[in-house]
Amino acid sequence: MAALTLAACTQAGEGEGTPPSASPMPEKVMSAADAAACESSGGVVDVRGRLQAEMCVHPFADAGKQCSDSSQCEGKCIASASAAEGESDTAAGSCQADDRLFGCYAELEDGQRVRAICVD
Repeated sequence: MAALTLAACTQAGEGEGTPPSASPMPEKVMSAADAAACESSGGVVDVRGRLQAEMCVHPFADAGKQCSDSSQCEGKCIASASAAEGESDTAAGSCQADDRLFGCYAELEDGQRVRAICVD
């Protein structure tokens, strides 16, 4: 009787508790066609992020320009590390270098540090 009970438990519990199959990881290496399309659009293939995957990166013409608000940049106005939260400092930021911003940073709006975030 115990053997039948054990067999029933095994069958009823089969598949329970096992994690669903994980979704496939994104490709770390860009295809030749995607790399060619990237370069033809003015981008460069670079390895970025925690995954260290190849991605198309488009540089901004105003990279590094001093700013106090993202409206002054093609991308975001990034606060310098020395700018304190909420501190008004119109010279404390610079325009981001390209369209693939990773790491920890805060934007500047009207000379004040806002929206701090870390991107992997």
